[in-house]
Amino acid sequence: MISKKFCIIGVDNDFTDFIMRNYSFFTGYFSKSNRYYKFSKKKKLGDHNLYNWKKLKKKYDPNVIITIDDGEERENLFNKIYKSNCKNHFFKNSYVSNITKKKLLKRNGIIVQDFAKIMSNVNIGNGAKINIGSHIHHDCKIGKFVTIAPKAVLLGNVKVGNYSYIGANCTIKQKIKIGRNAIIGAGSVVVKDVKNFDIVAGVPAKSIKI
Repeated sequence: MISKKFCIIGVDNDFTDFIMRNYSFFTGYFSKSNRYYKFSKKKKLGDHNLYNWKKLKKKYDPNVIITIDDGEERENLFNKIYKSNCKNHFFKNSYVSNITKKKLLKRNGIIVQDFAKIMSNVNIGNGAKINIGSHIHHDCKIGKFVTIAPKAVLLGNVKVGNYSYIGANCTIKQKIKIGRNAIIGAGSVVVKDVKNFDIVAGVPAKSIKI
């Protein structure tokens, strides 16, 4: 549950319902999109710049949610500007095993969105973004600033390297290792290990990197 002022870095329409549920705590976006969120005809909150951030931080010291999908960009913003304000956010309709929550007490900036499920004994690095409806099963290890797109399924003992992107509706077979900075195309079924910086797609997934 949100109990403190918060702002969103980047613009992600999947967060609209989250903002609506917690609008009294929302202080606006920080983005490049000149984007405004309208609560009514008279009230709207929109883009801020770095100068505004310093004022906002001094006034509210708000929690920060970085929604940008690019893991390395998230890390850059996390380390250079927002680190002390990036807390873990487990959305109201998500499920995270208590065993896993204990493992994440020293992590920061992890986002687990609505209807995502994370089972027992899962390790997750700082800044990982777990999108709507994703399932991560027991004993998985998710690197820092990984992005897992909506409804991806990671079966038991999967390891995902730092900054990798797991596409929507993927299925990753148990005990698969995915290297760092890898990209898994939407709808793929991964049955073999994926190398660092590789791009794979298909059923079964194969390298498509040129």
